Amino acid sequence: MVRGYEINMDDWEREELMIRVDERVKTIFNRMEKFETLFTNHLAHHEMWENDIKAHMRWWIGVVVTAATGSGAMMMGVI
Repeated sequence: MVRGYEINMDDWEREELMIRVDERVKTIFNRMEKFETLFTNHLAHHEMWENDIKAHMRWWIGVVVTAATGSGAMMMGVI
């Protein structure tokens, strides 16, 4: 009995049901593997993007600091 219902199946129906369930489980598992690969690639892309931004930010901060130092020196009359 399943939830108060009695299920009457012969051996052939039971075997057919098991095959269908097995195929669905395999399909879901394969889709999960594809999603995992997709997600891993997506994370790798974000990591590359973040590293690229960090490198550019360091460069721009260096430019700004250099300009600020130069303008400060000019205002003090050193240059």
